[in-house]
Amino acid sequence: MDIESRHSELRQRLDHLGFGHPLPLSAIGIVSAILDDLIQTAEKLKSANQQIEQLYQEKAAWELGVEPYKCDNSRLLAECNELHLELIKQQDKHILANTELRSRVRSLQAEKKLLEEKCLQAEGKVRELQANGGPGSSSDCAKSRKDTVNKQRKPFISTVRGGGSYPATSCCEPQQKSAPSGMGEMRCRCPCNQVKQVDAVHEVERLKVETQNQQGVIDALQKQIDFRDREIHRLGALFSGGRPAEALAKDCCYRGVDVLGQDVDTLQQEKLSLQRKLDETQTAHERTSRKLGKMSEKNQQLEKELREMENVALKVESEANLNILEQSRQNSDLQAKLQQWQMRVKELESLLELCSGTSRIQLQTDSSATSSSCPSAAPLDTALQNALKQATEEMRQLYKQLNELKDREHSLRSDHEKVKAKYTKLKQKYSILEASQSRTNVITDIESQAELRSLKDQCDELEVKLRKVKEERDRYSSESERQHRVVKELKRESSDKELELTQLKSELQLQRKLTKSATTNVALGTGRIKTADSIASGQSSLSIQAAIHRIERERDESKCEVQRLEQERDALRDKLKLSTRSQREEMAKHENFILGYSAQVAKLEGEKRDLLLSKSSSQTKLQLMKEENRELQDRLKEQEDSYHKLKVSYSQLKILQEQTERSLTQHQNRLMSSETQLGTTEAKLHRVDSAVEDVQKELGNLRGEISVLKASNVALEGEKDQLLIELDKKTEKLFAVEAELASLKAKRNELQSTIDRMQHKLENVSTDNIQKESTLRSFSTETDTLKKQLANLKRSNDNASTENGRLTNDLTDALGELTLTKRKLKDSQQEVEGMKSQLREYVQEIRRAEELLLAKEREREDILKQYKSLSEGANTLEASNQTLEMESMEAKKLLQEAEDRISGLEELVTIREQDITECERQINELSAQLAVAESELEALRDNNHALLLDLEATKELCSKLDLQKDKLSEELQEHSNIREQLAREKETLQKELSLARTGDRAAVNGLQELLAASRAEVEQQRIVLAQREQERDKLVTETDALRARLAEQQEAVRRSEALASEYSVQLQELRRKLTDERFALIRSRDADPSDIDPSEVDLEDDEQNRYSTM
Repeated sequence: MDIESRHSELRQRLDHLGFGHPLPLSAIGIVSAILDDLIQTAEKLKSANQQIEQLYQEKAAWELGVEPYKCDNSRLLAECNELHLELIKQQDKHILANTELRSRVRSLQAEKKLLEEKCLQAEGKVRELQANGGPGSSSDCAKSRKDTVNKQRKPFISTVRGGGSYPATSCCEPQQKSAPSGMGEMRCRCPCNQVKQVDAVHEVERLKVETQNQQGVIDALQKQIDFRDREIHRLGALFSGGRPAEALAKDCCYRGVDVLGQDVDTLQQEKLSLQRKLDETQTAHERTSRKLGKMSEKNQQLEKELREMENVALKVESEANLNILEQSRQNSDLQAKLQQWQMRVKELESLLELCSGTSRIQLQTDSSATSSSCPSAAPLDTALQNALKQATEEMRQLYKQLNELKDREHSLRSDHEKVKAKYTKLKQKYSILEASQSRTNVITDIESQAELRSLKDQCDELEVKLRKVKEERDRYSSESERQHRVVKELKRESSDKELELTQLKSELQLQRKLTKSATTNVALGTGRIKTADSIASGQSSLSIQAAIHRIERERDESKCEVQRLEQERDALRDKLKLSTRSQREEMAKHENFILGYSAQVAKLEGEKRDLLLSKSSSQTKLQLMKEENRELQDRLKEQEDSYHKLKVSYSQLKILQEQTERSLTQHQNRLMSSETQLGTTEAKLHRVDSAVEDVQKELGNLRGEISVLKASNVALEGEKDQLLIELDKKTEKLFAVEAELASLKAKRNELQSTIDRMQHKLENVSTDNIQKESTLRSFSTETDTLKKQLANLKRSNDNASTENGRLTNDLTDALGELTLTKRKLKDSQQEVEGMKSQLREYVQEIRRAEELLLAKEREREDILKQYKSLSEGANTLEASNQTLEMESMEAKKLLQEAEDRISGLEELVTIREQDITECERQINELSAQLAVAESELEALRDNNHALLLDLEATKELCSKLDLQKDKLSEELQEHSNIREQLAREKETLQKELSLARTGDRAAVNGLQELLAASRAEVEQQRIVLAQREQERDKLVTETDALRARLAEQQEAVRRSEALASEYSVQLQELRRKLTDERFALIRSRDADPSDIDPSEVDLEDDEQNRYSTM
């Protein structure tokens, strides 16, 4: 009863919500949990929407408070940028001034050095003149000093202005004139011979100063560029962190952004000019570097000399290395000679041992001949010769038999090789088949990869669509935020207008007070005039009359102004009435639009409910599909396990097949089988094959029925009862098929038993040797057919395995597509819900904006009713009316934009519905593909059953081959017994021969003669032995001498190796000394080229000669 009550409550709740789908009892818990989740999510959504509204309000308040700070920030940024520009300019001026001052300091230092040198020269000249002139010529000395001073001043001016080389002094001219007159011993102390060197030094110093100045200019320009780069980076950081420049330029507070852009442009131009200056300075620097390159050529010449010295040292090293190589070659030759001598000694020792062995054998034969010597031997010789002839003939016959047996063995081996060749051919065919199967596998892999790529492309297209939808969502959210901002601006403008109205009220009150005071003053003035006329009728003062005229004019002007203001007031009232009428009409239109939009929103909400209903149904379908997917995965795992088991059995069968093939190749010539019995067995096998074909036809019919049932299953997924009934039918049919398969297996077992009986009969028939050859040929043909059948079975097995792998790959691909489509469905549904929620928020915001506009219009009407009598504030009211009209126009534009957006959103909703329908269609296609895959799986199962039957047949064949192997082993045992019998007969014949030899005494006499001849030969051999022993003694002595020489030569080799190591150490030390001495000589030559002693050069030559001799 509890379940029924829960079911009824759930049914009522679902009907109330609009879900009219059937509710099974098994889904009560899931549906109740989903309903509770829906209620909780609806409540959470409401609370979240309220929080969002509060946050939007707080955000608006914060933004209103932040705007003045933004204005201050923009003003401060402009001031900061100006200060930065001024700083950069000041830094540039400071850097340029520093560089100029440094260049001046350097030039002054150079001039100071030059002046000091000139002063020293001048002082030297003065001293020489004093020494030449003596004490009497003081006036001449004074004149000469003045002349020298003047001469010193002139080149200073020329150096400073022209920058050229100094002129050569003419101090040597009087010396040249006085030389022939006997004053040759007096010489001039000034360095006239070294003028060119001094000029070159001065030029080098001047170039150094110029390079330093240019380097300072380059550094200054580089600093300026760095400052510009920092400023540009800072301005770029300012631009990158905030709003864009166009948005800033539109606002009132950020009008100075263009100035920043101009500043950036000026800085970039300055940077370009500085880079140009840098390039110019770099060119000048390159010129100076060229001049310095000329100076570096001298260093290169010195380096060439050093290289020549190094080449000499390398030559010495190469000569020493050659000497070492010659010594090593000599050592290797000595070692080879030693090895040859050792080999000769070993050969002589072996010859001596052989000679000693032969001498011992001859001594033994001599002793036996002396013991068995008899006087009479002539008749026995003939008998022994006859017996020997008979024995030789018998031996020849035995050899002939052995040769015949060998020929048979050769023929058997040739047959064996032929069988091997056939086996290799079969192996090649098998490898070719495997290669073709691998190619087919590769082709299937390529096809599967192409399908995967197409599916990936589809997924990419769907992802692109999702991205577009997300971009549109972001765009709509940004537009909604902009509309929020517009509403907030309208609120702010309304508050500003309220402030303006309060100001206008205060101004009107002030104006009223002023008008009242003016009227009272006018009244008092008139009274006073009357009293003045009454009191002083006779007196006429020009001042009073002028005042009266002025007051009257002012009165007239005020009257005219009042009339004009009244006219303007009436015109403004008419305009206000017209504007109020037009606004009311527009408000009515807007209300109609809002009602239409609310109706559209209600329709969209109804569609949303329908979508939710369809979503719940699709979710249930998806769960069912998931369960079916899991079941299929479990089945796939089971099939994979069976496939692995089949692989293991296949490998075992391969091993057995190899063993059987080996046994066949070894013993094919001894197998026996009868053609008649094989014919009967083949007929029975044909019958079995026909039965198997019938079974396969029945299985094909069953597969068709299964496919029909699966199609009906796809069409009637919702009806579980009918599906269960159909599943029961299928299981019954499967049980029937399995029973038929079991009966077929029983028949196959019976056939196997009959085949075994026939094999036993064949084994009984294998007694006749004549029938072996005929049966061998027939059996060879049968083995070929069996091998072909095995190859066909292997091919079918491989094809089945490849088809199984392909189907599994297709199944996995389909499952992956299913999961992807489900995810995309969920994402699209979530996006649709998000778009609908955005639509609702947008409509609510529009309503709020319209309510605010209505409130503002009501407030404006109240203000107009209150201040209709105001004539002086007419101008301000006209301005406010114009602004309000502009605002109303803007509101109209905003409403039109909102209508366009709503229409665009409706189009998007339709597009999303189309996408949902496409996804559902894809899901249906995938379900159909799954059904096809299931049918293919069942077909694969049937194929596996057929393959199992084929494997059982192959097992039976293997058992037959095992029996034949046993037969062959028995025949081998028989052959081995025959060989043993032959060996025994041979032994008996040998025994008979030995008896015949011992029984014949006639052979003894012949042997005595032979023994006498052998004795003579022995004596000769003894003489030869004695000679050889003497030769051996000589060779022993020679070997001892050679060993002594070998030891001496080994010691000499060791000594030579030690000397070579010592020489190598000495060579390395001498090389180091040589290099050190060369570097010292080069340094000394660089320092004082005239101070080099010829003794050192001789020492170097001696050392080089010594190394060359080594």
